[in-house]
Amino acid sequence: MRFILPFVLLSISFLGFAQNADEELAAQYFLNEEYDKAEILYKKLHKKKPASVYIYQNYLDCLLKQNNVSEAEKMVAKQVKKFPGKPLFVVDLGHIYNLRGNEKKSEELYTEAIDETISRLKKERSFDGFPAEQLASAFLKRDEFEYAKTCLLEGRKAMGQPTIFAQNLIDLYKQTKDYEELIDECLLVLKYNNNELAAMKANLISLVDKDVKIDYLQERASIYLQKFPEKVVFDELLMWVFVQQKKFNSAYRQAVAMDKRNKTEGKNLIDLAEICLSNKSYAIAIKCYDKIADFGTDGYFFLVSKMGSLETNYRMVVEEGNYTEEDLNSLIGRFEEMLQTYGKNPNTAPSIKQLADIYVFHKHDLNTGVSLLEELIKMPRIQGHQRGQYKLALGDAYVMKDEVWDATLLYGQVDKEFKEEPLGQEAKFRNARLSYYRGDFDWAKDQLDVLKTATSQLISNNAIELSLLIKDNSGLDSSTDALEAFAKAQLLMFQNRLDESITALNLLPIQYPNHSLEDEIYLTKAQIFEKQGKFEKAEEYYTNVVKFFGEDILADNALYALGLMYENKLNQPEKAIEMYESIIFDHNGSLFVVDARKRYNELKKKYPGTVEAP
Repeated sequence: MRFILPFVLLSISFLGFAQNADEELAAQYFLNEEYDKAEILYKKLHKKKPASVYIYQNYLDCLLKQNNVSEAEKMVAKQVKKFPGKPLFVVDLGHIYNLRGNEKKSEELYTEAIDETISRLKKERSFDGFPAEQLASAFLKRDEFEYAKTCLLEGRKAMGQPTIFAQNLIDLYKQTKDYEELIDECLLVLKYNNNELAAMKANLISLVDKDVKIDYLQERASIYLQKFPEKVVFDELLMWVFVQQKKFNSAYRQAVAMDKRNKTEGKNLIDLAEICLSNKSYAIAIKCYDKIADFGTDGYFFLVSKMGSLETNYRMVVEEGNYTEEDLNSLIGRFEEMLQTYGKNPNTAPSIKQLADIYVFHKHDLNTGVSLLEELIKMPRIQGHQRGQYKLALGDAYVMKDEVWDATLLYGQVDKEFKEEPLGQEAKFRNARLSYYRGDFDWAKDQLDVLKTATSQLISNNAIELSLLIKDNSGLDSSTDALEAFAKAQLLMFQNRLDESITALNLLPIQYPNHSLEDEIYLTKAQIFEKQGKFEKAEEYYTNVVKFFGEDILADNALYALGLMYENKLNQPEKAIEMYESIIFDHNGSLFVVDARKRYNELKKKYPGTVEAP
């Protein structure tokens, strides 16, 4: 026996190896579309392993690819007899009947399969519905969508579970583009399970983004809300639809209704106001904040709404860039009135910071701004990260005052306290930028190189750009005089000494003719003119960067700045689209390409019949 056993094992091993070789060769023939050769091997393999779905499926495909329908029917019919209750084989047999033009026989077979499955589910009520899922899956494989749908819906009735097979049906409706049924199925799920809101949003997002059947969705959601007013989930769904489509007026009405119906004292209005603020829909944001007063001056969100309204007015004034002294004084008066009423404390700290920004960057009253920021930093009970932000703001104010050592000290404190966090990395970047302004290029570049891998994409991008500026304009010869002069001009711009900065920039080409900084000078001038509200001049200089330096690294910066200016300042969305499109297609390695594509697609949605960026 000890001699026979190894021989038997060796024989089995050899047979297994031969079978694996046949499978590999058959698969290769199949891949090469040599179906006649593949068929011979799969037929042999199928006889040995009739239960293998993989071998069966490839064998069947070989027969059908060669139009050998008769042989395929015989083979599949044997599988049906050999493996009763296996939906895959039954549906494949019906598929073959259809190929042979015998639709009636196929229909009878499919109907019988569904009836048997439903009968089984009725008997086994505790079952998880797998037979219906299995049969529906087999139908879908052969594009028999109606039979798959019937199977799942009848199975649901048999199981007595109103939402079983919901995701199967949702996926089916997506595939068949039966969008009204898709919407109804999602709403049915939410009727029974509030926790499925995120999942249903994911299923509906493509309809909302493409504005498909939105009226139907709103109508059906409203009906559900009327029938089940206690179900907050339908309120939330409607709000989500309005916000996704940026229909903020409709969202405002929905938020008012939600806060009244659910007695939430303005929470939904506050949430919507913040969304409107981030989308620069300032009028609706103010409308939301002002509406909070209806819930009483002692309401939970009243102070938040007062501060939010002030922040919105602040952003409306300063972001437009064409404000007057009267506008600023009026805004300052509103801030000071609010602080007199509610005091200077951690709750009102964000408003104090905004007031300081007005004094520092817009009124050019640096002493008052610094005083407010110093007061904030010393204020008890201010959270750590919040205090760090205020220290960075105070550091910037010190730079404005030319008190660079105080600024360096503050930036260093934040860098040390929040090392490896975005806040600390931002502090390190500001310190590096300050060193650049002062002409200490080697130290600045060392710090910037560390920040190239910062966790914040914005900090990383800024560090890469400034590092490249130093590298490209200080390595050509031993002199850094031109770069030092340019850095001083940029410091003047940071300090809002804009006319002085323009004068310094105008001198540079005279002092250092044909220097590589020429494109940087054009771009910086454009940025200054934009800050001054001289948009025509800004447009001219941004355009010149693209026109004269289109192959250099700043062309995409100029295109992106132009896009933003056309979109937000000049109300010329068509030109903005052109700028973003140029970044996407002509500068696809740009740091701005992701945001440019997002803005491009958002603007394109406003013009029906256009195509989204790839």
